[in-house]
Amino acid sequence: MGAVGRQVPAVGVLAFDIYGTLYDLASLAEAARGLVPDPVGFVELWRAKQLEYALLLSVMGRYESFRSVTERALRYTIRRLGLGLKEREMETLMEAWLRLKPYPDAARSLPRLARRHKLVALTNGDRDMVDALLRDTGLRAHFAEILSAEEVGVYKPSPKIYGLASRLGDAALVSSNPWDVAGALNAGLKAIYLNRRGLPTEELGPEPTLVVKDLDELADALEA
Repeated sequence: MGAVGRQVPAVGVLAFDIYGTLYDLASLAEAARGLVPDPVGFVELWRAKQLEYALLLSVMGRYESFRSVTERALRYTIRRLGLGLKEREMETLMEAWLRLKPYPDAARSLPRLARRHKLVALTNGDRDMVDALLRDTGLRAHFAEILSAEEVGVYKPSPKIYGLASRLGDAALVSSNPWDVAGALNAGLKAIYLNRRGLPTEELGPEPTLVVKDLDELADALEA
């Protein structure tokens, strides 16, 4: 089945989410293997707590770096599961965020998308973390800018961070996170839902502008 949605958006700027959209968070489970009994469950709890902390900070009108939020979530996860990890082992897990593996379609399709659109990263991640990740995996050259939550002191899905993209012109978010898609649409951006896992449509939030299963399908749709 091909791309579905209200319409194929005519936009000049594609604003990409990073974590879970371009980069596979399963890489974190690989780093946790040998350190914890259930790497997949460990990472799921860690990620959920990371997102919860970021949202809580935003609701409270406070901001901490993504690195700090991620470390706090890690320490909670370790305590919650009763694990006795050492500081060096925790450092190994934190460093895994800098060694995430990109989805294979990123290297194939980003060059195609960059030929017709300005690509920017729109991320909750700290700018230096995202810049290093993109460079180390050979994807940085495709992106004109990195727009980070640290610029506005609040995390997605706050309208403020999506405003960074809307200032660049007619833009669409590309994200595999439904809450991110809803946040972008609420802020007035178009939003392309990269439904990598074939999940059902969310019950809350507006309908995405376009739904695709991967970046190859997105590139095909925008070139049609």
